[in-house]
This record gives sequence, C-alpha cells and structure tokens, in this order.
Amino acid sequence: MELGYACVNMSLKDASPNHRITLNSLKKLSSEGQRIRLKTIAKKNLANTLRILKFNKAHNINFYRFSSNIVPLATHPIMEGWDYILDLKKDLLEVGNYVKKNGMRTSTHPGQYTVLNSNREDIVSRAIDDLEYHSKLLIGMGLDRTHKMVLHIGGAYGNKEKAIEKFKSNFARLSEDIKGRLIIENDDTTYNTTEVLEIAEDLGIPMVFDIHHFNCNHQEDEDLKELIPRIFATWGDEKPKLHFSSPKSEKKYASHADNIEKDDFLEYIDLLKSLTDKDFDIMLECKNKDKALLKLREEIKVES
Repeated sequence: MELGYACVNMSLKDASPNHRITLNSLKKLSSEGQRIRLKTIAKKNLANTLRILKFNKAHNINFYRFSSNIVPLATHPIMEGWDYILDLKKDLLEVGNYVKKNGMRTSTHPGQYTVLNSNREDIVSRAIDDLEYHSKLLIGMGLDRTHKMVLHIGGAYGNKEKAIEKFKSNFARLSEDIKGRLIIENDDTTYNTTEVLEIAEDLGIPMVFDIHHFNCNHQEDEDLKELIPRIFATWGDEKPKLHFSSPKSEKKYASHADNIEKDDFLEYIDLLKSLTDKDFDIMLECKNKDKALLKLREEIKVES
C-alpha cells in the first residue's frame, strides 16, 4: 500500500505548482508577451512539481496527484495558436521521466466545474476541453494510462436517471486516451457509491471509492462488504486507488480535516483487508498534505 497526497507540498513553502495569472493581467500584454508570460509561469510550475517529486522520493512517498493549474488558462480561447505541449516538451518530459525512473504513481483530478453530464452543451464542451488538457499533460510527460484522471459524475438536474445517461453518452465523445485514464468517484451529495459503481461497470472503467463521501452520502441498504469487492473488480489487473479523509468536525462533517484520524484510518484498512487480498493505494485528502501523510505514517508505522 502506498499513501499519497494532492498537489501542494506544505513542507516546501516556495515550491507551489499553482502559480497563475489573471485574464485581465494577460490582456494588457501583446500576443508575444502573453506567450512569454504563460510559458514562464508554466515552466515555474513544472520546476516546482519536480521539486515536490524529489521531496516525495526522499521521504518514500510514491503516490502523488498533479496540480490542475500547471499551465494557466490552458483551455481559454486566449491560448489558441500556442502549442504549449511542444513549447514545454523538455520540462514535461523531465517530470515524467522522474516519475517513471522512480516507479511513482501519479494522477490528476479535474475540478468541480468539469461537468460532463450538464444539460448545457457549452459546459460539456468546456469539460471535454479540460479533460483534453489533463490528457495532453500526461501524454506530454510520457506517462502511460496507468496514470489516471479522477472525475465526479456531476449534477442530477432534476432527473438523475437521465443525467446518468447523459454522462454515458458524453463519455463516448472522449478521446481514447481520456477513456483509458478516466476513473469515476462517488461524491458527498449527489451520486452515491452504488450509482457510480453501476456506471463504472457499464462503461468498463475503474471506480475510485471515497469512504468519507460514502459516510456523507449513502443509502441505508448500501453494504460495503458487497460493494468493495465489486469496486476492486472494476480495476481488473490494475492496482485500485482509494480516497480517504477525516471530517473537519461534526458541524462541518463534509469538509476535510487538517490531518487524518488514525483510529478511523486503521478501522478502514482492517475492513478492506477483510474483504480483499488485493493491494491498493490510498490518496489522503486533507489540508496538511504531505505533513499529514508523514504524521499518519509515523502513527501507524506503515512502511510504504
């Protein structure tokens, strides 16, 4: 089992992979100035991503989620005419080669506005553009399709059955690379574990299970002893990826805590091991990122 964290490294205060620029600031520059500025920011984000990976290697952390903000405004029309993958080829391959050389597992997680089942075609089109951006990044890094992209199903729009069919039909519009990388996750408000699992089984893609979201959003008849083996089966020969987080408080239960509650984590691991002999990786979603991971690993004496 590998433990991972997402995007930002709390120990490296000057290594943010999320440097950005506003559209208004960019519009003040000439076309050439815009490209130079965007390239400079993207190169800095990639350099900091590499610094984070080197930190991870030094601390035996082999599971990491890339920031979605490596190339600012990547899907905005202002980017038209700039082949950022070609322009950043050396930097992207440096990151990807480091990942491959050290046997790391990486992923991306397009954000809440990447909604594939929207009733509005412009939103769906932007979602596909965003998925294409993440796909291009991973391809540009030279990373194969074992490096995944996590996505939620989206909204219900007053008719969940119709919205699910919309997701499936729009999935068919995706490139083969995106289809080969996409894994779908149960959420904390709308699509429960059973619903997402049935979609994953129907599309023949893996499901990433989030136990915290399950605790926030589940039906009384949902039984993890029945669901987890089916979830693991969606991964075929690949190693399943799971998410874990602790609630911030009883009042803010859906929010992520700064760290991971050790006893809850161990109880969850015991449950998983009682249901499968397959190895798995767990992405920790918490505010303290790498510090929370190292703290938990020390507490439970997990050796990655």
